[in-house]
Formats: sequence, C-alpha cells, structure tokens
Amino acid sequence: MKREKHPVIPPAGAPTGSEFTHRKAITRDRIVRAAMALFATQGFEHASVTQIARRAGVSRASIFWHFGDKATLFSETCREFLVPFRDMLAASLDHVDAEKRLSELFAVYEDFVTSNREAIQSFVRWMFESPELRDTLQRTLLDLHEIFMRDVRDTLREVLPPGHDAETLATGVVSLLDGNLLLSLLDPTPTGDERRRQALRAVAALIPQRPRKG
Repeated sequence: MKREKHPVIPPAGAPTGSEFTHRKAITRDRIVRAAMALFATQGFEHASVTQIARRAGVSRASIFWHFGDKATLFSETCREFLVPFRDMLAASLDHVDAEKRLSELFAVYEDFVTSNREAIQSFVRWMFESPELRDTLQRTLLDLHEIFMRDVRDTLREVLPPGHDAETLATGVVSLLDGNLLLSLLDPTPTGDERRRQALRAVAALIPQRPRKG
C-alpha cells in the first residue's frame, strides 16, 4: 500500500488563534466523517483522497495538512469510529450497581454491534485482505477489547464469591460475546441475534454471586 505524503503546510489564508483552533476541529471532523463513509463502502484502496475531499467539502491540501497521508487518516478514522463505544462503556459504569452492571455491559456491546454492523463487516474484511491495514486495526481494536475485558473482569471481582477466578471467567464471557459478533456477521437476522443474546444471558445467570450485605 503506497502512502502519498505531502509536507504539512497550512492552507493559504488560514485563520489564527482561537478561531483557527475552532475551525480546524470542525474541518477535521468533516474529513473524518467523509472518510469513514467512503472507507466503509469502497475500502481503503478505492476511496481516494480526492473523493474524500469532495465529500467533506474541503481541498486535498486540507486533508494532507490535517493528517499527512491517507494511511494516517484511515488510522484516525478507525479510532474515531470507536469513540462512541468507549463513551458508552464509561457511562454504563457510572450509575449501575455491580449486580446489574454485567448485563449493562453486554447491552452496550450488542447495541454497538447491531448499530454498526456494516462498518464492522468492513473492518473484518480489511483485516483479512490487507496486512498493513491489519496492523492498524489490530492495535485499535485490541486496545478497546482490553478496556472492555477489564470492565467485565472488575465487575466480576465485585460480585463473585471468594475463591473464583474473575480473570478467567471474564475471558470466557467476552469470548462468547466475540463469537456472537462473528456469528451476527454470518447470520444477521433478528431471530439469530435474539437467540444468541438470550443464550449469553443464560450463561451469565449461572455465574455465582456473593450474598448481598444486609
């Protein structure tokens, strides 16, 4: 995969100060959103910088100024795509007691997968098709996966009776979720999704819990 690199030179007439910071953030967001849409539908190789610039309503020079090259834009687009999932995970931990938190974490995972099925399918395809894109995606996805695993593990540590291995159990539960994700790409029917969702909750119901105080 060839990288088209350009020197980072501000566009002519670029504003300065707080106005510059504000406009830069807005432009950057437009570019990322346009890139996300085109990468998902056309893939990395076929989504050109010219197409992304046209969709975002900016110049090619603006894209190179903000991101340097298309590969960096792709990496940042993947990271931005997963920000809502990280935010949803954080919100699910703020207000739910430990006994209910596991189901809440499952729901966040499943809702995100259901809402972004096409993009996730693209991610999986790219990981098999391109070694270079695989490196970018692996770092991004595995980091997020580790955050989710940590949240499940910490929740289990709060609810499991003494003597149970929260780390191993969290690995098993998250592996079931990962399996459901892959199966949902092969069988994206509402019936299949619901059957797998109920099966996961049946397994979770078997997890022993320490007696509540009081």
